Amino acid sequence: MGKDVTVCIRGVQSVAGSPENEAGDSIELVVPGTYSVRDGLEIVEYDEIFEGFESMPTRNRVEIREGSLEVHKAGAVNVDMAFMPGKRHQAHYAVPFGVIEMEIVTESVDIRRKEDEIRIRTEYALAMGGEAAADCILDMRVELGL
Repeated sequence: MGKDVTVCIRGVQSVAGSPENEAGDSIELVVPGTYSVRDGLEIVEYDEIFEGFESMPTRNRVEIREGSLEVHKAGAVNVDMAFMPGKRHQAHYAVPFGVIEMEIVTESVDIRRKEDEIRIRTEYALAMGGEAAADCILDMRVELGL
């Protein structure tokens, strides 16, 4: 059983190659979750509800390693994503309407720890069908509430 935490997530996605001063689409989510450490692996788990699929929550499991991040989703959305700087990762984003094949190219993963929180910033690019599709930023804050 993990420790109760608050998980704050902000994701920004912009069209690949668009000017930096052009705002992208963003989502923000603040949800309760749990935090645990198992064999040196930090794990954050929380549920996410997608519009139109309220009766089918998606369970998120975020695995934090030094310098890398993995996100596993199961429910209305199913996907396993790995974020490792300088590496490419193939992912199959399964939703009720079908499967989207995508490639994740991670630019950076920055993990900062304080006594009462963990902050993670991941910058990456998404490609679909071999073509650059989006430049993305994922900011996550896990409030440990000591």
